Amino acid sequence: MEKVSLINWLRNISIAKKLYFTVGIMALLIAIELATLLFAINTLSSVRTLVGAEGLWSKAEKDATLSLQKYGITRDEYDYVVYLNFLKVNLGDRKTRLELLKKNPDLGIAREGFREGKVHPDDIDGAINLLRRFHNISYLSQAIALWSKGDTLVSQLQAIGDDLHAGIKADNPSPEKINSILKQLDVLNDRLTILENNFSYTLGAGSRWLTGFILKLLFCVALTVEISGLSLTIFVSRGIGRGLKEIIRSAKKIAAGDFSSRAKAYSKDEIGILASSFNDMTDKLEQNISALKESETDLQKSKEIAEQAVVIKDHFLANMSHELRTPMNAIIGFTDLLKNSPLNEEQQQFVQAIKTSGQSMTVIINDILDYSKLESGMIVLEEIPLSIRKIINSIHVLLYPKALQKNIDFKYQVDEKIPETVIGDPIRLTQILTNLIDNALKFTENGGVEINVLANSETVELVTVEFQIKDTGIGIPQDKQGLIFERFIQAADDTARRFGGTGLGLSIVKSLIDMQHGAISVQSEVDKGSVFSFTLTFQKQKTDNAAPKDPQKQSPPKVKDKKLQILYVEDNPMNQKLILHFSRNFGFVTEIAVNGREAIKKIKAKHYDLILMDIQMPEMDGYETTHIIRNELKANIPIIAVTAYTLNGEKEKSLHVGMNDFIAKPFDINELNDKIMSFF
Repeated sequence: MEKVSLINWLRNISIAKKLYFTVGIMALLIAIELATLLFAINTLSSVRTLVGAEGLWSKAEKDATLSLQKYGITRDEYDYVVYLNFLKVNLGDRKTRLELLKKNPDLGIAREGFREGKVHPDDIDGAINLLRRFHNISYLSQAIALWSKGDTLVSQLQAIGDDLHAGIKADNPSPEKINSILKQLDVLNDRLTILENNFSYTLGAGSRWLTGFILKLLFCVALTVEISGLSLTIFVSRGIGRGLKEIIRSAKKIAAGDFSSRAKAYSKDEIGILASSFNDMTDKLEQNISALKESETDLQKSKEIAEQAVVIKDHFLANMSHELRTPMNAIIGFTDLLKNSPLNEEQQQFVQAIKTSGQSMTVIINDILDYSKLESGMIVLEEIPLSIRKIINSIHVLLYPKALQKNIDFKYQVDEKIPETVIGDPIRLTQILTNLIDNALKFTENGGVEINVLANSETVELVTVEFQIKDTGIGIPQDKQGLIFERFIQAADDTARRFGGTGLGLSIVKSLIDMQHGAISVQSEVDKGSVFSFTLTFQKQKTDNAAPKDPQKQSPPKVKDKKLQILYVEDNPMNQKLILHFSRNFGFVTEIAVNGREAIKKIKAKHYDLILMDIQMPEMDGYETTHIIRNELKANIPIIAVTAYTLNGEKEKSLHVGMNDFIAKPFDINELNDKIMSFF
């Protein structure tokens, strides 16, 4: 009768109370399960501690025996002191065991004994509780008995140690007596070995038994929780199923567009309230449709704002590039001019320091901008013919002065199997190789740097090339090798102070290699050197795929036997002065136009052999000016873009509007001269 009454009561109460009752029973069962789990974890942890303590006890006994044997041979007092220190572990464990055998043990003394036995302080209380709680379990009682026997043997070890120490310290040590004591020690060591094996086996068996017991207990509790929860869930779900089915039926009609459908409320419990609320929700749904449309409009506006933010970031990078590179161009350019002027040795050193600092700042600017472009996905890879051999040779020529200055070897070798021409991005390949090789030279003081280019694999259309840059430099610690390709990470804390750099170079290298579906790795040993290896797959060039010549570079006429007349369109006064000094040194006649409008007026009034065109200027920029020169004035004057804008696509845009070549600020004076003379 009581069972039927309980079922009826549970059936007739509200849904909320049914859920509370179900949750309460589940919570109680889960609490029991968690308590059991906590008990199991603590017990297993204590077993682990006890097993570990046994290992420490055995190791200390062995180490003490070996130290005593060594003492008998060397008769060095230090070995005897080592023996006594190892023996403290066994004596500490004995103190704990003897104290816990008492009816009312002093737990402070027991803890002190385990501390002397090298047991971790956090595990001591758990081990003591295990010994007190389960000492009657057969496995544990057997282990304690073996422990007691072991302490007896340790006492014998103490006695042997005392005899040996006394024999060695005697006025006339007897070798026969010492050898006799050492033989006793060997016999005792064999007995201890057997006992330790039994001790470990017994503790292991006990641990497995206790683990099995705990798992069975947890399984029973978990099964009880699952069965009870399932039973309660089935009972409650049958009571509320009818109302939910009605709500689902109405919801499907509304989803199909029939907003006239309403759910019938069969009761006044929570399901009935839910049905009424559902009907109220349906009434308001139509009102919310218009609000949803407004939200979609707001979402579209947010999307447009996000897209504008990307555009703003691009403009910011472009402006930052221009604002940083423009003064750097003046600094490096005037430094080159000053360096070529009459200076004493100390002044030459000052000028070289300024140029080196400027070049370092340029590298930092390039790294930051390149990383920003990579983060923004602004870099687009080219697929044009390139020669790996020519790129390697060019980099070798470019960086050879650094190796010569440091008096280190610098050589390269390219596999003959590599095709003469492949399809890829020569700029990015050069950037990757220059970064890695420059790093190798920078971090190598003795020995040398070697570049090896190998053909890994080859098909009819593709060739996979492995590039190896090997140095004998300072090397990279093992724990840093997995981090050096992350941004702002360097191999050591003082790397930036000693060698310079931002910690972005290798991150940029890895990103560029990843973009080309390649892979990079490093092998290094401190003070012995490093080997950076990366692989890239290139498409072979077909025989009829020769790159067409640029007609814009063929058309300008040759100028002989007269000074070149150059128009420099630039709004920055410092860069104007720089070009004027450069022109005088190379024998050119240069005029200045501060913007595009003034340049157009000068071109209409006078003939120029070549134009150096800045991109960003007030009133009329370089793009618009070039468009007018080509399309309105119909002038075929060679135009070289000289700009601090170095973002992806600037060079292509410059060539597209009609310019003939491109050089980025800060530029090298000799490089600019070479570009100018390439047209004449």
